[in-house]
Formats: sequence, C-alpha cells, structure tokens
Amino acid sequence: MKKFAAMILALVLTLACVSVLAEDAVYSRFYTTEELAGETDFNGFVTGCGLSEYNAIVLKDDGTYEYTKLIGTVDAEGTILEPEGGSYVIRYVFTGTYTKDGDQVTLNVPEECVFSEDWGPLVPLGYMHNCEGSASNGDRVSNYDETQSFDPLDCFSHPLYKFDGHDTPVSITVNADGSYTYNAAASSDDD
Repeated sequence: MKKFAAMILALVLTLACVSVLAEDAVYSRFYTTEELAGETDFNGFVTGCGLSEYNAIVLKDDGTYEYTKLIGTVDAEGTILEPEGGSYVIRYVFTGTYTKDGDQVTLNVPEECVFSEDWGPLVPLGYMHNCEGSASNGDRVSNYDETQSFDPLDCFSHPLYKFDGHDTPVSITVNADGSYTYNAAASSDDD
C-alpha cells in the first residue's frame, strides 16, 4: 500500500511539474513618455498628451506568440488609466510563431495583427481619427484626416509605436524577471 501511495504521489508531482513547464511565458517592457519622445509616429500627440507604452510578449508552449503594443494612458503594469479629460487606448496585437535558444527569442514575421486606435479627447477636436480592424481583412490605419493609411503589420518591427515595416523578424532577449530587451530586427535575406 505504501508503494502504491508513493507511486501516486510521484505521479502527481510529475504532472504538477509538467503543467508548470507548459505554461505560457509572459515578458513585458514599459516606456515612459520621456522615452517615447521623438521615437514614435504621431509623436507630437503621443508625447504632448503624456502617453506611455506597455508592450507584452506571450510565448506560448505551442511555438506561437502574441505580441501586444499598448500605447496610451497606461501604467507600468499595462493597466489602462482613466484620467480626468479622457483616456487614450491604442492597441496592436501581433500573432505568429517564434524560435527560442536559451534567453534569445526570434519573433518571426507576424501572420496577423488586430488593432484599435482610440485617440480619446483628440477625436472630437478633429486632431485624430479612431480606427480598428485586422490585417487579414485588409483594414488600414488612417491618420487624422484619412489622407494617409498604413498597413497595421508595419507597426511590428520597431520596438515602439512606429510604422517601420514588418518583413523582418524581431530578436529579443528574455530576462528571468519577466522583462525583455529588444535587440533589433533580425537579419533577413531580403535586406
């Protein structure tokens, strides 16, 4: 009976360890308004409104990732704040596959991007335009007067809110504390 109980206990502990190892890994990075200054698209609005950026990368155990860029009135944990006067919420969620070697991760070119831009108090003033959609549906991100539009996937390769292309994988270093360091757009044979 003791051997049977010991085997059951060993099985339970083994399953518990496997389930811990199989959990998705989440890494995040926060950028203050000062760090965004001069670095993003629509930078006058981004920094003038005191926005910040919280990026989170979920590495799933099936080899896929979900990379979220959240720009707006957010705190260092990615919580959307509701300041007096209204909030700003600009969100891009990229999905695709990744490769990992130790702490080095390559996010391959995204297969999809779902986005929404809510420029809050700037919209009724006519300074910006809200939009949402997905790359797979052919939806585009448009500027304030809708004279220009951007492929939402083009916000992928740059570490911040910037339409800088999506044809190159991104290389990051993941850290034990749950943060990550953006290394660069990985090399591509197309460059």
